[in-house]
Amino acid sequence: MAEFSPVRGFHAARAHLSESDGLVLYQDRIVIPTMLRSNILDQLHVGHQGLTECRERAKSSVWWPGIGAQITEKVRTCDFCREHKPTQRWEPLLTAPLPGGPWQRIVTDLCELEGKSFLIVVDYFSRDIEIASLTTSTSRQVINKLKHMFVRWGIPLELVSDNATQFTSAEFQDFRQKYGFNHITSSPHYPQGNGAAERAVQTAKHILKQPDPCLALMSYRSTPIAATGASPAQLMTGRQIRTTLPVLENTLLPHPVSHDLVPQKDSVVKKAYKFFYNRRHSAHSLPELCPGQVVRVKLDGGKDWKTPAKVISRSKESRSYLVEMDNGTMLRRNRRHLQAVPEINNPTEQQQQAESGALQQNCDFPTSQGTAQREPSESPVLTSPTLGSPPRSTTPVRMTSRG
Repeated sequence: MAEFSPVRGFHAARAHLSESDGLVLYQDRIVIPTMLRSNILDQLHVGHQGLTECRERAKSSVWWPGIGAQITEKVRTCDFCREHKPTQRWEPLLTAPLPGGPWQRIVTDLCELEGKSFLIVVDYFSRDIEIASLTTSTSRQVINKLKHMFVRWGIPLELVSDNATQFTSAEFQDFRQKYGFNHITSSPHYPQGNGAAERAVQTAKHILKQPDPCLALMSYRSTPIAATGASPAQLMTGRQIRTTLPVLENTLLPHPVSHDLVPQKDSVVKKAYKFFYNRRHSAHSLPELCPGQVVRVKLDGGKDWKTPAKVISRSKESRSYLVEMDNGTMLRRNRRHLQAVPEINNPTEQQQQAESGALQQNCDFPTSQGTAQREPSESPVLTSPTLGSPPRSTTPVRMTSRG
């Protein structure tokens, strides 16, 4: 491998180099010597304006081979910028697959209204809602209400909940094993991960606020859902239920809904909702994290990325990771709440790579057309009050490169 030469980085820019008053210029920008570049990088990043602004400042004043890569590294490894970085953008929406039938996959949540506690259960397939009043918000009370629902509809295959203590207690795990259903929890401090339950809670609260919640719930169960084309009662029982609204007797007879039509409508609705959600939030996927990687943790309500942690492994739930805090505590966090801490590259190696063209093939910043160099300005003479000298005509500098 050829020995590194500091002149090699200037060879590609030789047509744009000139001299004025003892200063080497690149077009209308001062070429900074190696020993002063670290200080200039600090000056460019004063104010912590971000990568684009730092590059724009450099474009109007200073240059050296590989400056773009070194500015990127400077901003990327800045502790202040990393700690005060805004909350990460939303990731693309993940829609839950439609189960094969009713009461196979249910989601639960707890809510309070006017000082009373309620258990809300919604069926993923039919969107049917069950509302149970709780005298106390304990695991035993929750389990007792779920047992009564299981008597009516059977034991589900999967039960989804948040990480409330009522669902993570040893008593609830014993109940899960005894009744033989799979228990899935959403990411802690991430309500969007249990979106079906959040929407069901809103609907349930609207029902409970009405003068007669029973009539309101019957009205909901008898109303066709746009996402399925049938009412929750039809999908749960195979027939429409009788309410105070007058209907023909034939309407109340059993009319099973085609199970081929329901998935088609559900897929169309979810696809449209996902499209508009991703566009509204400018959603994009975040890179995956590796075991042992150092991260910073910040919840949606937090202010700064100041809590350090280390990734232990990826959780079985989507976009969730097990992380170890500084005090040894093991926590599960959503990818949105984890910011990867970049590794700091060796400055000497980075400078040599940048100047030899490994990190940046072009000597200037990339433009919207790709890596084309800036066109030389008509007057490559630098006029700066700090130089204290009038502008003069410049003399091109000829440089050669030896193998």
